[in-house]
Amino acid sequence: MFNGPELTGFFDFYFAGVDTWLFDLAVCLNDWCIDWPTGRADDVRVAAMVSAYQSVRPLQAAERTLLGAMTRAAALRFWISRLWDFHLPRDAALLTPHDPSHFERVLTQRRDVPIMAESFL
Repeated sequence: MFNGPELTGFFDFYFAGVDTWLFDLAVCLNDWCIDWPTGRADDVRVAAMVSAYQSVRPLQAAERTLLGAMTRAAALRFWISRLWDFHLPRDAALLTPHDPSHFERVLTQRRDVPIMAESFL
């Protein structure tokens, strides 16, 4: 949903708001602020997202500490979900299983190079 560096739209917030706000931020960072082929964090996009988020709702101290762990948890949640849909498909007209290896790469990157809030504040 990017046109170059500009975010032009978004969709699929079906499960947003059912956990902590930090989890929703972590999901967005893992999806919108990465190098797609590798899953590496794109520091410019991460900085822009965290800065914009901070301007509306500043992260609390505990959230800043937990951001790295939460981005790993979000990547794990999406990897497991994709593994489930890929290997145990259900009869659903609107469900197209996605390749689970994408979020495996994202999870591996978050484990090896965590997104730390202090780096972007």
